[in-house]
Amino acid sequence: MFWVAVAGIFALFVLPVGVAAFEGARTNGGPRDLGFWTFARQLAGTCHVPWGRFASPVVRFELNYAEGRARAVRMFQRRGWVVEVRAYQRVPFGFSARLCWPPAPPARFRAPGLAPVEIEMSDDVNVLGASVETNDERLLRWLLRHVETRRALDALPTDADAESIEVVLLGSIVVMRARMGRSVAAGEALESVGPALVGALRRLSDDLGELGFALDDAGEPLHLKSLCGACGARLGGDPWRCPGCGTESHRGCREMAGGCVNPRCERAPDAATGAIS
Repeated sequence: MFWVAVAGIFALFVLPVGVAAFEGARTNGGPRDLGFWTFARQLAGTCHVPWGRFASPVVRFELNYAEGRARAVRMFQRRGWVVEVRAYQRVPFGFSARLCWPPAPPARFRAPGLAPVEIEMSDDVNVLGASVETNDERLLRWLLRHVETRRALDALPTDADAESIEVVLLGSIVVMRARMGRSVAAGEALESVGPALVGALRRLSDDLGELGFALDDAGEPLHLKSLCGACGARLGGDPWRCPGCGTESHRGCREMAGGCVNPRCERAPDAATGAIS
């Protein structure tokens, strides 16, 4: 009877801990997760070891007008992963926007002037099933009139098969985030949703690269030190200054970007350290 009681106590208290530890190890996004290496080779990129025990490796790859990066971020209370891909544009494109599938309320901390816009179903710039925010509807409409780009965005919810998708444009940065289920490992999540995100990212980066060069040729003042390092708008009286590199940005832009907007800064959310593949 004594051993039966011991076995019952073991099953009640020890087994759940062991299962949780096994599950955590299985979904760990550390350097041994081969999904990051596989994805890096698919993009002809490199995989970089991050600082921190639980940080995701960063896959770094080239785009026509930008540097691309991809990683997996553990969601709050270990309830799955957010796969994130970014394009750090070489030339700023001068406006901000946010698109969400399914529709989401406006971001609490956001770039200056970012506000919801209504795009009618009859418009040739309609994005199916998404909520849309921007601080320059004219430039956003210019972007969405590119048929292939709009098709890539429309296909994201189906191609990515994620719980939710967010696309953020921040003047010189493109961020795409896909929320995945809790039972998926980090590398598996990246391999699953990454190709769809990177495909749409390439389209956006190319169009925004052309827009950036056009604005630059037109003499738009997108490189002045008085402008936000992310969205390109004027900073105002209370900018956020990165303690690592000194880059200044709006506090709302910093929140939407998830950290420093300088891709060469060690405090950037996807800072790439030593290459390992």
